Amino acid sequence: MQVIRGFGTAIMHGGTTTVLAMISITLYESRPNGGPQLLLPGLLAAVVLHSGFNSLLGRPALATLATLLVLPSVIYLVFRQGERTLRDWLDADLDSNVQLLESINTGRFLDSNGGRYLQSLRARFRGEDLADMLCCLRLHGELALRAKGILLLRESGMDEPPIDAETRDRLAELAQLERAVGKAGMLALRPLMMATGKDIWQLTLLGR
Repeated sequence: MQVIRGFGTAIMHGGTTTVLAMISITLYESRPNGGPQLLLPGLLAAVVLHSGFNSLLGRPALATLATLLVLPSVIYLVFRQGERTLRDWLDADLDSNVQLLESINTGRFLDSNGGRYLQSLRARFRGEDLADMLCCLRLHGELALRAKGILLLRESGMDEPPIDAETRDRLAELAQLERAVGKAGMLALRPLMMATGKDIWQLTLLGR
């Protein structure tokens, strides 16, 4: 009986931790500046699951069986919701990247809210650093669009085009610009680049 209780407890702890992480990551990806409070929904879900398990401590076999039935279903539902969020994000963020690149290429970016934000950083960064940050922003947008195109082809079941030399050169240029801008500059660019985990994953996908 103790073996069954220990087995059920191990699964419960691993499952609730997974649910907490998945919910928190999904919320963070859609609200990158949301703050620590985004952990609360996942924590609440983990507490509810943990409490349900504890209510069956007097019946360890039933608690283990309930854990095996409930936790996979919850994890599957959370995963499906995250996948749906990814699809919505792909459709919505594609337009914003296009608009950002258009404003940069036409010289209208500095008149936008993003441009005003970038100009507000003059007190903290040198002029050449701001120029590198703008180039970094443009390259990131171009590569993110390229990666989104690959993901959309995957969604449609179509063959992916090979990564060409120009794209690899741009990835190398982006890495060089990121080193030149530095960690402080990249952190300041974060609101403009929308550099969530998905964006970083996209660029990693292109680099393979």
